[in-house]
Amino acid sequence: MRTIWQDIRFGARVLAKHPGFTAIAVLTLALGIGANTAIFSLVSQVLLRRLPVQNPNELVVLRSPGPQRGHVWSDGDEAQSFSYPMYKGLRDGNSVFSGMLARYVFPASIASHGQTERGGGELVSGNYFDVLGVRPALGRLFLPDDDRVPGAQPVVVLSHAYWTHSFGGNPGVLNQTLLVNNTELTIVGVAQADFTGVQVGQSADIFVPLMMKAQMTPERNGLEEWDNYWLAILARRKPGLSTAQTEAGINAAYRPLLQEQLAQMKNLSWDQTKRQRFLDKKVLLIPGAKGRTTLQTDSGQALTALFVMVALVLLIACTNVANLLLAQGAARQRELAIRSAMGASRGRMLQQLLAESLLCAVAGGAVGLMIGAWLMNLLTPAVASNLGIKGLSTSLDSGVLSFAAAATLISGVFFGLLPAWRVTRTAVAQTLKDQATTTSAGASHVGARKMLVAGQVAFTMLLLAGAFLFTRTLLNLRKQNLGLRTENVVTFSISPILNGYDASRSVALIDQLRARIAAVPGVRAVGTSEIGTLTGTDMGSNVEIEGAKDLRPEDSHVNFDPVSPGYFSTLGVPLLSGREFNEGDGPGKAKVAIISETMAKKFFAGRNPLGLHIACCAANSGKPDIEIVGVVKNTKQGHVRDADLPFMYLPYAQQPVIREMTFYTYTQQDPLLAVSALRSTVRELDGNLPIFGVKTMERVVDEDLFGERMVAVLSAGFGTLAALLAAMGIYGVLAYLVVQRTREIGIRMALGAETAHVRFLIVKEVGAMVALGVAVGLPLAYGLARFSESLLFGVRAGDPMVYAGGLLLITLIAAAACYIPARRATRVDPLVALRYE
Repeated sequence: MRTIWQDIRFGARVLAKHPGFTAIAVLTLALGIGANTAIFSLVSQVLLRRLPVQNPNELVVLRSPGPQRGHVWSDGDEAQSFSYPMYKGLRDGNSVFSGMLARYVFPASIASHGQTERGGGELVSGNYFDVLGVRPALGRLFLPDDDRVPGAQPVVVLSHAYWTHSFGGNPGVLNQTLLVNNTELTIVGVAQADFTGVQVGQSADIFVPLMMKAQMTPERNGLEEWDNYWLAILARRKPGLSTAQTEAGINAAYRPLLQEQLAQMKNLSWDQTKRQRFLDKKVLLIPGAKGRTTLQTDSGQALTALFVMVALVLLIACTNVANLLLAQGAARQRELAIRSAMGASRGRMLQQLLAESLLCAVAGGAVGLMIGAWLMNLLTPAVASNLGIKGLSTSLDSGVLSFAAAATLISGVFFGLLPAWRVTRTAVAQTLKDQATTTSAGASHVGARKMLVAGQVAFTMLLLAGAFLFTRTLLNLRKQNLGLRTENVVTFSISPILNGYDASRSVALIDQLRARIAAVPGVRAVGTSEIGTLTGTDMGSNVEIEGAKDLRPEDSHVNFDPVSPGYFSTLGVPLLSGREFNEGDGPGKAKVAIISETMAKKFFAGRNPLGLHIACCAANSGKPDIEIVGVVKNTKQGHVRDADLPFMYLPYAQQPVIREMTFYTYTQQDPLLAVSALRSTVRELDGNLPIFGVKTMERVVDEDLFGERMVAVLSAGFGTLAALLAAMGIYGVLAYLVVQRTREIGIRMALGAETAHVRFLIVKEVGAMVALGVAVGLPLAYGLARFSESLLFGVRAGDPMVYAGGLLLITLIAAAACYIPARRATRVDPLVALRYE
């Protein structure tokens, strides 16, 4: 222990004696460790974090791939959606789970303290908290009796964050009432502080019993419908049972329930093969320790790619510091040789050098933590707001601190071990002889330094290729023709149904709002749609086409959106033929539709679709009574990167239910200047109606492309940092070589060598290192590109221009790095050089 303390004190003096070296090494490591800390924080919260519940490893998520008939609600994997009757049957009929819970996310209009706000709610089964092992922070949580009779228990549990935010953590909140979706609910408890739900990225504000489904989702109850797939199911496996045993046990209960469901299906058009496929469906179990992994599935590949890239930045930083230590070690060979001659063992000297490396790493880690915290404060809120991911934290929790400490320790050993081993292995007599005749070290260190630089070049090539690929992806998406106007358009949304409006009152309200907004000074046009454009939400149905024969169900699916008169002109969507909707396309009038160009080409090839009829939305199945009155250009609806698919527009006034309505206001000036007037207009008609999603259409596009923009910007930043570190590494090695070969260069020049020949000697050294690095880096870059291919758009993983660009940039970096050493070499005075040793 005493020797370790001596090594630490001596190492601190050595580092203080060389402040320039120390500052460069610490800053290099800090940049690598800081960037890794920030990215790891996101990776940890999204991909690695387990649910804060009891024994999360016992949890499983149920999914059942196969045929489904009816209404399916899904946030990514339809196989994870079940009906309530199916949930009850599985819950009560199995012997392999100690508990089975169900949940459903719903939008909530929450009124309290005289204000109404938009929030997030979860309908949960009565055993939800008990199965998870979640405890109350205040009051009580749900009991099975809260979830037996529809509508009988109007109670609510608050999340800890909502309780703190909206009620200031007041314990007197118990037995107070909230008006949620126009229904009074009594507050009975507050959930524990760290629990926000069973799905990363979704933080519920309130929890409501499943039996309140009709009141919370007034547009559709479907509680007892077998063909209404809307519930996500998690279960806790009994101890001692394997996954295979558990699946066998739950499927023994599943088969009879499928038979019961099939027997209740009316007007079923399935053939015998499809019926059998339905009956042969199985329940598959997914590990549920991390909850439902929808967000992990959507963003896992991008985050993994970023983490690999930022880890390479740290690796390059470590090789750079190792190169610096090799140079410093070469200068200290005489000191170490004398210590060895005086009896110091090689192990003792290794310990001393490693102590210096670890001190340098600790300093870099401390600064890196500050850089990481700063990056987290920038990156995490941007991810949360642009991607709508809730529950992300900017704090340095124990997991992030442990990662930073591990990265610091591993970095210190990694960059310190090779230089220490190289410096201490040289024979004492040879070292003293060399040091007696030269002011520079021998060539023994040069090979190791060249290999480190070649490694830097390889990793830099990989990062530059990734930066080119992701940047081109972003540029290609930016150049996409959206088919609609984004300039000077502001959008906001309302959900009247959650405040007790039926369809007719909703239509009247929306009509009045459109008229009043159109009269606001500076407003050019206003239009509305039920499905927000570029929000990733869709609504679809199979259609039947007048005159189309043998149209298979799997080929007849079309997404649709109920819109208002003026929608297309407001967003600048070109009308190709026919007419737009007008005020005469209202309730009780002839049903009409406008279709997209792609839909016209797919279903009406060789025919004029105007005047023809279609049927959609189940209720009209078999009765093509919706007349096509117009055809419009394709627009991007779900996401910018989506392909053009068949799409249909219907008048919102002819819809039986209006769940939500998004308004688009086209203004003459900056659209944000109109926001205050828009809010006032809504308040004048209904002061209790929450407005949400207020943003410009340009912001909507930016949010849709945020993931691609984040990956492109970060990968470009990592590539730039790697290029700078590689340039430093190349420069350092070449400067060292010029010093080492000063006598040789002087002799060559004394014998008549030309300046160009001397430059070639230096450039040749660079070329060898770059060639080796590129030879290793190109295959690695292609492997990363193939791994990330699903993230690309408009560019292939094997695009030669990407790798040519990376190679060109590496060449320019190497040329810039070798300019000063080569110039210095050509200015060596032969007389001075001959006296150098």
